[in-house]
Amino acid sequence: MRTFALLLALASLGHSQESFRSHAPTRPLPTAHKRPLAEGPSYFVDAAKGDDAGPGTEVAPWRTLAHGAAKLKPGDTLYLRGGTYYEHAMIQVQGTEARPITIRSYPGELAILDGGLREFYETPDKAWEPVEGGAPGEFRSTKTYPELAGSPEHSNVLGNFGDSMIPLMAYKFLGDLRSDNVYFNLKSNVGNEDHIYCGPGLWHDSKTHRIHVRLGHTKMKYLPDEDNYKGETDPRKLPLVVAGTKTPTLSIKKSRHLRIQDIVVRGSGGATVDVYQGVDIEFDGCTLYGGSTCIRVMECVGFRLIHTACRGLAAPWTFRGSLKYRAIESRLFSASGWAPSGQDQRDFELAYCEFTDSVDGVFVGSVKRLYFHHNLLDNVSDDGMFLTAATGYDGVTPGGEHYIYQNLFSRTLTVFAFGVGHGRQKGIVGGMQTGAGAYIYRNVFDFRRPVWYHQPRSPNEKQEVISTGRFASDHGGPTWEPMFIYHNTLIVDEVPRYTYASNGLGTAMGHGAKRRVFNNIVVQKEGLPGNFMPPTSTDFQADGNLLWSMGATKPGDDFFSKFRKSKAYEESKAKYAPGWGTNDVIADPRFTSFDRDWHKVVNLSLQEKSPAVDAGVTLPQEWPDPIRSRDAGKPDLGARPLNGAFWNVGVRGRLWMFGESEGGVSISVVENVPRRKIDYPEARTKPAPSVAIVEGYPAFDLPLLTFALRRNGAEVETLKHAWLEPKKYTDYKMVIVTGHLGRAKIEHAKFTADDLKLVEDYMKTGGTFVLTVSARESFATPEGKKFLAKITEGAGFVKTIKPQVVQNHAWVKHLDAGAFADVKNTPLHVRKSDVILGTPEGAAILAQSQVGKGRFIYIGWETHDALPYTRKTRPTPDEEARYEAQMQILLNLARP
Repeated sequence: MRTFALLLALASLGHSQESFRSHAPTRPLPTAHKRPLAEGPSYFVDAAKGDDAGPGTEVAPWRTLAHGAAKLKPGDTLYLRGGTYYEHAMIQVQGTEARPITIRSYPGELAILDGGLREFYETPDKAWEPVEGGAPGEFRSTKTYPELAGSPEHSNVLGNFGDSMIPLMAYKFLGDLRSDNVYFNLKSNVGNEDHIYCGPGLWHDSKTHRIHVRLGHTKMKYLPDEDNYKGETDPRKLPLVVAGTKTPTLSIKKSRHLRIQDIVVRGSGGATVDVYQGVDIEFDGCTLYGGSTCIRVMECVGFRLIHTACRGLAAPWTFRGSLKYRAIESRLFSASGWAPSGQDQRDFELAYCEFTDSVDGVFVGSVKRLYFHHNLLDNVSDDGMFLTAATGYDGVTPGGEHYIYQNLFSRTLTVFAFGVGHGRQKGIVGGMQTGAGAYIYRNVFDFRRPVWYHQPRSPNEKQEVISTGRFASDHGGPTWEPMFIYHNTLIVDEVPRYTYASNGLGTAMGHGAKRRVFNNIVVQKEGLPGNFMPPTSTDFQADGNLLWSMGATKPGDDFFSKFRKSKAYEESKAKYAPGWGTNDVIADPRFTSFDRDWHKVVNLSLQEKSPAVDAGVTLPQEWPDPIRSRDAGKPDLGARPLNGAFWNVGVRGRLWMFGESEGGVSISVVENVPRRKIDYPEARTKPAPSVAIVEGYPAFDLPLLTFALRRNGAEVETLKHAWLEPKKYTDYKMVIVTGHLGRAKIEHAKFTADDLKLVEDYMKTGGTFVLTVSARESFATPEGKKFLAKITEGAGFVKTIKPQVVQNHAWVKHLDAGAFADVKNTPLHVRKSDVILGTPEGAAILAQSQVGKGRFIYIGWETHDALPYTRKTRPTPDEEARYEAQMQILLNLARP
């Protein structure tokens, strides 16, 4: 945001730049909203005057959010009176679709939920003392905080200036906090040998347990003057929001039909808000200040985030390398883990929100059906939206069918990013498996402003920031998700190489990627737009795009005349009848107003005589477009047709589609976002079966077993490198032991005679005990061997075999002859009738023995060995089929 526009925003909030002793905010601060009182039963909470022993009425409110939420029934509304609630609230409520539960601020008042340490905000004059022998301006806490101790080379405390909510650096190293060096000239990005001062910040001493702070001014010559810190340096004179614990400030677990409205959440070192296994959860009008993540949403159906600001950890002086390597690689919105979980997510809507100031932005690749519209995504120094839809361990790719439209993307290194992570993209005939893909349309991409990515390494380098944004890129060369890219306006500074139009539009077309690029406007600030087409063997189509360079093109240029005379052009007609680029236009788009300088307001609407008017190609009706009907005749190019309406982006539509406006363009407040009809899952009538997994090291099959159990609806508790006392087995329907317990340094790594008696009793009363091959050493005692021989009527572990299907059991009916060819295995000798996979003589790599009312199951190979590793070599369909046949066994038997 430009300086004068920021001053206007501050004035509208009742602030002046001089009223901030730290640094003037770069984003609007949250204010109270006058949403009317709701109908229906109402309850009240007041952090200053309430009492949890009271009735929760307006005159006798409760004191804590957690207590009040526990009392709510369908149709209830819980009002939070204005003020700060210092608590970590866990909410688990059950509304109905017709009668949702609402938790919100009282009209005209602002409730702030803060998981931080209140003394640094309320009494900073008493919370800090100077550090003798420290850096100039270094202070430390007067109290100790042993509960914050973590790894000595991790960020264990973070925060914000309390007046402006500008983030503080979460230092890993004391040397960085004390350094005067402002150049990224380190021998190692993550090492502690050399140091760099990254701006005002905090550090926790794991030995003394005190928090250190330094609010020294930044002297980065390569920054605009207004982006350096020049404020108060004495923390005793400033309120600070200080967060240490990684516990979410607000946790919402297993809730249904819940509305959270008009509150501020801050003060966590991890995910500030955590939503787990929710149905129809909505945040409306909230401001979320992130720890490592602003909000993490996992295993949810029907999640909505509207009119909400997610603010990350990047201050005006913070660069990607500083935050990623010297502090926390933060995200703003996380709905996709690196590994598939077994519980898929679907039907999300993120609208009229702001995602700003972070290393990474919005991770949504594995969400099925996402509507992302009218949002601002700005100042993200790495991945803006991560779209890879990871293939589950069962071969299913749930993600995709994303509708990304009418957003403003600016100052972002890579808006759409792709990577395999720790999940997998399945190898298929012709390439790699992807999700359902993304429709990207009617968006504005303004990459004029530099990205705080490359930080100068010495005073001899050019003292300015030169990194610029791009449309798309990847990590490690994975297959990109299908993209339908149409009616967008892109202002680009990065000079493209060997691609069509701009980086990301025609690149990475291998492994079966699918791309459609139509009716876009691409304007380069410098250099020529890309004039290279992908190979005609790829699933690519492009036409009706206008390309222009402000500094390297002139009327009459035609980058593609050579291509249109080539054999490749004729071959392209087999994929797209008119031929790639037949209707492309090389011309100045004649925007209403444009300036290369990012400080200047632009209006990227078309003038009446623009060559982009009526220059497009007709697109399939099934491609969504909210304003198609407003563009009569041939389609106009770019985000907004000549006679189309303007639209707003950001919280309640506070910005217009190009960012800021001048010249009398009115911006109307947006309040309501119509709900989409969603098929919500039925609530469980019975509790989910509970499973405990005792994890040794290594335990390669653990993720696969967990996935299989969760896919079948089980609740899974993993005891990482810890023993589970057999007397506690009765708390679970199934207990699995996997991985080498001794190598995990678990003190109690082998079953004793007393343990085994309890294990046997557990099975006799109906429990299921599962032993995997990697944990067999837990029975490597005389008592353990005798126990296995007793319950299986066998002779213990035997030599490797060539396994075969011995009985036509439901777990293995899908197998073909080659599923277990050359599989590494350690058989267990059992009674012949218990062998499922193995030999007719009783050597089993899959066995099930009845023990009273319960079962003993042995798995004598590791399915993980067959899992195709796709980042180095592309697996063949046969390899994928062999792995999935083995994985299906785990899915079949993982039914507690």
